[in-house]
Amino acid sequence: MEPEIFINFKHYENAVGNNCEKLLNDFSNLKDNNIYYCLSYIDLRLNSKFNNLKIFSQSVDVNDYGAFTGSVSMESLMSIGIHGSLLNHSENRINEENIIRILEKSKNNNFTIVLCAENIEEIKKYSKFEPDYIAYEPPELIGGNISVSNAKPEIIEEAGKICKNRTKLLVGAGVKTKEDIDRSMDLGAHGVLIASGIIRDPKPINKLISLTHTR
Repeated sequence: MEPEIFINFKHYENAVGNNCEKLLNDFSNLKDNNIYYCLSYIDLRLNSKFNNLKIFSQSVDVNDYGAFTGSVSMESLMSIGIHGSLLNHSENRINEENIIRILEKSKNNNFTIVLCAENIEEIKKYSKFEPDYIAYEPPELIGGNISVSNAKPEIIEEAGKICKNRTKLLVGAGVKTKEDIDRSMDLGAHGVLIASGIIRDPKPINKLISLTHTR
C-alpha cells in the first residue's frame, strides 16, 4: 500500500499568495494520486487553476451560509470545488461539540475530514464518529527534528488498532524522511500529515520527490 501524504502549507511566507502558486506549479508535475495539498483560505482559489491536484482547506467552520463574519462554511468550500479539510490542528483547535457537528455534516455532504488528534484519548473519543482520517500529531513534536515514529511508536501502533475498520490513520510531527513514513506505515498508519518537513525545505519539490519514491 502506497502512503497517502497530506501536505499542510500552514501560513509560511514561501507557501502563501504568489509563492503558494509557485509551489503548486512545481508539485503539479508529479503524477501521484496519493498527495493532498492543504492550503490557506486565501489560496483555495487556486483550485480552479490546479484542478489536477487534490486541494484541501486547512479548516472549516460548523455554520452554514449566513451572518457569520470571518467564517468559512463547508458549503462555500464545496462551491469552489474544495471537498475536504483538515480540522482541529493543534494550531487551530476546535471545541468538541463543533467537531462532532462538523463530522456529522461532512457525512451528509460527502466532504472529507482529516481530524487532528493530540493524544490517544482523543483518538479513542473521535474514532467512534468515523471521520475519513484521524491524524495523530503530538504537539510537542510539531516542527521539530524528532519524528513521531521514533519518539512514540507504541502510540502509533495502539492508534492503528483503535482506528482499524473505522477510519484511516495518519501520523505527523517531525516527519522528514522516507524512513519515517515507512516506519509509520509498518506501525499501522495509512500515511502522514507533513508541513515543515517539505514546505520549509530549500527545495520543496525535491524533498517531496524523495518522500514518494517506491518503497
